[in-house]
Amino acid sequence: MKTPAIQSKFGPLAELLYQSYVPKILGAAIDVNVFEALNRNDLSLPELCERLKTDKAVTEALMDILVALDLAAIRDTTYRLTQTAKDFLVKSSAANQLGAIKTFSGSAGPFDNLAETLLSGPSVFNDRRWSSREAVSGMEQQNRGGTLQSTLSFLKEIPEFGNCETMCDFAGNVGYFSFAFMEGNENLHSHVYDLPEVCALGREMKTNEKNYDRITYHDFDATSDEAFGDGYDLFFSSHFLYEINARGTLADFLSKVNRSMKPGGLFVSNHITSAGTGENHLMESILELMTRCMGYPTHQLSEEDLQAALSSAGFGNFRTRLSSDDTPFPVLLLSAIKK
Repeated sequence: MKTPAIQSKFGPLAELLYQSYVPKILGAAIDVNVFEALNRNDLSLPELCERLKTDKAVTEALMDILVALDLAAIRDTTYRLTQTAKDFLVKSSAANQLGAIKTFSGSAGPFDNLAETLLSGPSVFNDRRWSSREAVSGMEQQNRGGTLQSTLSFLKEIPEFGNCETMCDFAGNVGYFSFAFMEGNENLHSHVYDLPEVCALGREMKTNEKNYDRITYHDFDATSDEAFGDGYDLFFSSHFLYEINARGTLADFLSKVNRSMKPGGLFVSNHITSAGTGENHLMESILELMTRCMGYPTHQLSEEDLQAALSSAGFGNFRTRLSSDDTPFPVLLLSAIKK
């Protein structure tokens, strides 16, 4: 399947879709009495969670969205309601619009059980949730909406990419990034490492794909200490390093990556950065809430954390590009060279 040439940007449409979750999020906040609690007192996160009996990590992500919506504000470590929330989201207000919000907050996918998750905490994360044909097809199709194109464009601007011949696509799913990269470099061969069931789908679904003869799938459990080959000119990781960084072991993992690469080899990362206060803050915050509700620690990796870990692991010569309108999610593309 040839990577499509697209003439428009998917980012603004994707942001609109994510904002459609807002009524469900507000409905859950009403159900667990967030606005009632903050109407009485300004509260820190621990105080708010104690008052509501809610899960701290999920509540923090929820409050970040309310701040992005200008319905709450935070000063130092204390949350307070804005005037808009006091006027329209507090039961005692004569002008409250709780009924109107409830008419918009019906079924909304990942947030159907948000109120329950706030109160009881998330379920145990299922790391096989993306191992079905439907899931991998959906992820590939999503990435074809701008992410593949943006990442390949970034790579083609790096002089070292044209000399790469052997690539590790780590946790690479069925290899859709690999196929895009092989389009941009006719000498590149890719080794995709992922779960056995995902690799089986890759071999089945991609067998008739152009350049299939230049890709090899390796059954692999990323939670193990197994080796993942060596002699790579290019090592690529997309949306995988979040949990490793949250555990505090990112530098150790990247040191292992460094040992698998040739001197002068190219490392490339495609990850969402930490939510800030810019135009993408609301979308990033909604994605983070979805992530924590699934029981996964975070879906954000700051540029500072990544560069520090890479430097510690023996990489340098960093190049970055922040991609927003080109991709469904605002992501940081970062490359580094093995010293």
